[in-house]
Amino acid sequence: MSPRLTSIALVIAVLGMGAFAVLHADSTPPPRPEASRVAPEPRDTGEMGDPPALPPGHPSIGAAGMKGAPQGAAFDPPSDAPSVTWKVPSAWTAVANPSSMRLATYRVPHAPGDTDSADVSVTRAGGSPDANIERWLGQFDNRGKETRTERDVRGLKVTIVEVSGTYLGGGMMMAGPSTPHPNWALLGAIIEASGTPYFVKITGPLATVHSARGPLNALLDSLTPS
Repeated sequence: MSPRLTSIALVIAVLGMGAFAVLHADSTPPPRPEASRVAPEPRDTGEMGDPPALPPGHPSIGAAGMKGAPQGAAFDPPSDAPSVTWKVPSAWTAVANPSSMRLATYRVPHAPGDTDSADVSVTRAGGSPDANIERWLGQFDNRGKETRTERDVRGLKVTIVEVSGTYLGGGMMMAGPSTPHPNWALLGAIIEASGTPYFVKITGPLATVHSARGPLNALLDSLTPS
């Protein structure tokens, strides 16, 4: 090969190698950056790890919404000294208190046709008479119209309430049945003595509670302020 042709071939080879280097550099992908750590998206749990926020209009969840919570009246045991005394009707039997909230508990013998006796509780609790009456009424489903009467016994104002229906139970303060009882009744008296009021509450089968009206009136007649 002539020197001229050799020179031309050398130039072409050098140019070709340069072009190849440029093309190879352009086609080489850039180095991948180190993968960053991404924390998982947090759930909507509210503050301090609370359960997820409830949708608008959803009832609150907590001690206040639990079934069986106290309603309408204060349930702290009163510290007042006794302010009234009474005589227990001879037809009633005194039994042990099922709750420390009670001052006394009696049993009314079942009436003919009924199989269960009635429960009589004597307690003291805060709250107005109306608030406590509403609490009593709320313990009945499918209830009929309640009756309320008032009387004065030796200067003590006494409100007597009677209602019937399906008894749902007496709540935390009263030891009552845990299942609904149809055709039951409540006969109660609120005695506004000095200090915290007294409550005499009779619950049980309808006929048996009705049979307790006379003995309850006798107990109320015997009330004596102390």
